[in-house]
Amino acid sequence: MRRDTTRAERIAGLVWLTIGAIFCLFICVLYIGTRIGVGGTSIPFPWPIVFAALFNAALTKTALLWTPNQVIAAIPVTVWFLGFILIAALPTLPLGGDTLLPSTPWTILLLTAGLAGGAWPLRPRFPVDSPTVTK
Repeated sequence: MRRDTTRAERIAGLVWLTIGAIFCLFICVLYIGTRIGVGGTSIPFPWPIVFAALFNAALTKTALLWTPNQVIAAIPVTVWFLGFILIAALPTLPLGGDTLLPSTPWTILLLTAGLAGGAWPLRPRFPVDSPTVTK
């Protein structure tokens, strides 16, 4: 954790990371249905699944530079998750509109990869001590 910053700078850093999480979510939702043409066939190419995992991992890892508190460091990935739920539920809301997330396995994989990537830097790390021999 950085110790050469003020509290306001740390808060601003976390706010920018949270804005980055929202940006990541919109990019992922926008491109989840990407397809590429191979020969005469169109096949799915869901690169946002990998992007969400890597980007959310980078956001959480960077948040851990600003705070030692893992709950606070999880704010960007939590905002990503809540935004995902909001976008998925949008068509069922009273003023809802179009369906933005397709009803495909790619959507579930996107959610899983985004959460796993964001949670990976928060996993507990247990020290590995070499066995000591006493005589």
